[in-house]
Amino acid sequence: MATHSPFAEWDTILNEPGLCAAVADRVTFRCTLIRTGTDSCRFQIT
Repeated sequence: MATHSPFAEWDTILNEPGLCAAVADRVTFRCTLIRTGTDSCRFQIT
C-alpha cells in the first residue's frame, strides 16, 4: 500500500475515524514506513 496522505488525513477519505485507526494499525504492523520528504513524481506535469 502506498499513499502520500499522512495518517491524520485518512479519516477524511474513509469518513470513519475508528475504521481509519484500525486500518493504520493493521498496515503498520511489522512493516517499515519510508518517508522520503519529497514530492511525488506523479504530481509533476510532463
